[in-house]
Parts: sequence; C-alpha cells; structure tokens
Amino acid sequence: MKKRFYLLVCSGLLAVAAPALAQQGPQPDPVTAGYNKLLAGDSAAHLELEGKLYALLQSKAEKDWLTAANYFYRLKKAKTVDSIQAAVAKRFPEGVYVRNTAVQQVYDEKDPVKKEALKDAWMARFPPARYDNNDHIVYDYARNAVGMAYLDAGNVAKGIAYADSIASPFWKGQGWVGTAERLMKLGNYAAAKPLLKKAIEDAWSFRTTRKAEMGASFAAIGYPGYLADYVNCLYHDKEYDSALVYIQRALEAENPPRPQVQEMYARVLMEKGDYPKAMGFLSDIAAKGKLDSLSKAELATVYAKVRGGSGFDAYLDSLKAGLNDRVREEMAKTIINEAAPGFTLKDLNGKTVTLASLKGKTVVLDFWATWCGPCKASFPAMQKAQEKYKNDPNVKFLFVHTWEKSAKATAEARKFITDHHYPFQVLMDLKDADTGENKVVSSYKVNGIPTKFIIDKNGNIRFRFTGFSGGEDAAVAEVSAMISLAQSN
Repeated sequence: MKKRFYLLVCSGLLAVAAPALAQQGPQPDPVTAGYNKLLAGDSAAHLELEGKLYALLQSKAEKDWLTAANYFYRLKKAKTVDSIQAAVAKRFPEGVYVRNTAVQQVYDEKDPVKKEALKDAWMARFPPARYDNNDHIVYDYARNAVGMAYLDAGNVAKGIAYADSIASPFWKGQGWVGTAERLMKLGNYAAAKPLLKKAIEDAWSFRTTRKAEMGASFAAIGYPGYLADYVNCLYHDKEYDSALVYIQRALEAENPPRPQVQEMYARVLMEKGDYPKAMGFLSDIAAKGKLDSLSKAELATVYAKVRGGSGFDAYLDSLKAGLNDRVREEMAKTIINEAAPGFTLKDLNGKTVTLASLKGKTVVLDFWATWCGPCKASFPAMQKAQEKYKNDPNVKFLFVHTWEKSAKATAEARKFITDHHYPFQVLMDLKDADTGENKVVSSYKVNGIPTKFIIDKNGNIRFRFTGFSGGEDAAVAEVSAMISLAQSN
C-alpha cells in the first residue's frame, strides 16, 4: 500500500475499525459536526460528548457503536474503547469490526498458498456483497497482500493476476504499481512495464475525465511517480528515446518537479550524450540541496564532460551558496511563539530528561519511530545537523521515539540506533498503561512523523516542521536556519 508524497510523512492517527484509506466524501453530517465541536471544547464539553456517546451505545446499529468507540479513542479513553470493541465483537459477529480484525491472519501468514487459503476463507465468511460498496478497499488490501507473497515466492503470474483483480477503481493504479515496483526490485522489468503503463493511463483518466469519482484525487496523485517508474524500466532496457518522451510528461506533471524526476531525466540525457542539459537538471537539484551521493557523482561526471576535470568542488559550492539564505528567508515566515509543553522522559540508558532542565538552551525535538520510513530516511541529515552543533553547549538535540507498535519498542529503538551508529540521545514516549496514549507527542499535537520542534532558551516553540522531503544539504540548512532564528528572536 505504498503512497507517494512529495513530503514524506508517517501518520500516527488510529481509526477504530475504519478502512485504512480516507476517501473523498461529503462534509460531516450535523450530528458528527456537533461531536467534533464538543471534542474541540473544554472539559465540560467533553463530559457532554461522553453522555452523547453512551447514548449511542443503546443503538442496534454497529456503526453507532463504532462511532462511539472512535470518539472515546479521541477522548483518550483507552479502557472504554477496549470494552466497546469487546461488546461489538459479541453483538455483531459478522460485522465490520470483526471482519477488519479477522483479516489480520491473512497478513500474518507468510506462505503464499496458505495466505491465499486464509484470504478465501475470510472472504467467504465476510462476503463483500454484505457490506457497503464504499467499504470494499479492505478486500483489495487482502488481495494485494496475497499477490505480493506470490511474487516474493517467484510466482509472477499469480502476482500479476492479483494486481489485476483489484476491484476498487481508485486503487487499481496502486495495485498495479505496487506489483510493478516489487517486480523491478526482483529485476523483472519486462513484467513491470505493462503494469506501469496501465497505472499511468488510469491515473491520467482520474486527472482528466474522472475527477468526479470517489477517490479521484488519491488515484491521480501518483501520476508523476508512475511515469518515473516507467522511465526507470525504459532506462534499464536502454530504450532511451521512449524514456525521453515519458520523462518529459513526468516533468510537466507537477510544478516544481520532484528531484527524482530531474535525476532520471539527467540520466537519460547522459546516455543520449546531452551532457549540458543533464548538467542543468543536476545543478538545479544541487542548488536546492537535494543531491544524494549518486546524483552528486553524476553531476561530477557531466561537469567533467562539459567543463573539464578541475573546479568541480568550487562549482558545487557556488550552486549551494544561496541555499542557506533562501532557506532562512522561507523559515522566517513560519516562526511561531507558543509555550512548549513540559515533559519528563527516560532515555535508552534509563536517564531521566526533563524539558525544564534544558531551559537556557535551544532544543531540537525530533519525534520519530522505528517503523517510520521517512523518519529513518531523515536521520543521516539529522546526524549532520547535530554534528554541526556538537561544540555548541547551548544547542541540544533530542530524538523522541513515540507511537510504538510493539511491546519491545525500547529494545527495537536501541538496536536501530546502535546498528546505524547514530550518536543520538533517544527518549522513549511510551503509551500510558491506563489511557493508551503517548502523552508527550499528544501534548505537542503531532499528527504525523517525523515532526521537529525548535524550542528556544525560554521554553517556547518557535518552529514546527513535519515530514522529510529528501536532500541532506536542504535538511541541514532547514534545521540550521530554525536554530539561528530561534536564537535571534
């Protein structure tokens, strides 16, 4: 279920027995709008909301029970949610909650044949026709899981058949692309290409003639990435002329284009011998601070072709010369001034750390989790940022692990940090035993990770920044700009 975001974020918001994908739909009805208003209110409003939720539990409809559970979860009443879920399982044994819980056994099984049998048995017990048509994505997720298992076992035909079996119109493209990317990873570009072509055509239709359909914006958003994947296949097969046609479409599909598209365009141009134009694309990426080790090496290659072998380091520095000033100017527009919630947490060594003890220092607070890909992708850049301030006693970096998905979260965090030799001080924001809430991340009102906060010497939040857009130079410039502005304002 891979999604493409220009800015990569992991969500920590949980839903109770809800589809994993939020679909386009109508605005909340008056009753739901009323619940939301009370939820946003004070303690008296919360008590009123609880009364309304308990009244819902007199209903004979499962959806009302699930609505109550969802709002109790948002009220941080974990034990109440557990009780409601247990009651729902008994009252509605063939309902949505039991169905969505039962499918987990399909995901847990590794063997493709057994996985398929479990999926078939699950679908026989919970036939799609029994449920709302807008709630069928859960079946596509199960089909996709089985298809991927077959691909990993070497059964390409079965994997492709499952990709073609996706029923939800808005998710067909994702089914094809997920399968194609797995095939590419396995080196089977020939099988990936037709799937990507179908995904491209499908996404294009949602961008043009099918905009009014449910989930259209989700179905259309992958279009540039699908094109880039297809170009990758063409590049692998040395079909450079065709690759130029499709990479041009990817370049025109969004403004500004993502660096990955520019990188692929440059690689195709290099194969065609157009080094000056390739140098232009790679230089633009460098100026934005988005070069990685491969694209930096490619820029060095085309520089040598165009300008000769000497002077590359000076050229690269000149491209990045204005980066810090540009980033600082942009960050200055986002400065805030809010009291930072206090916290007391233990680090991986059992040492207690409080925010109050750091007053007088500029604190960089980075919320992350071992299961969060964008969080981990940002760490090399964060290591560089921390290294930059290693001799500054007035700047402190703290990495707060939160939203754990395992009872062994502390051990998993320690292993990850140790294995990658990160010199980070990691604090553990573990779930409260009574409420099930990760209290620190909740107090900072974080909705996605990685999220960074820059807290000034007076204990006020001056910046918050969510996601990771790639590019170590850009990320270091962003953190540096936020620290500098927090210190000077």
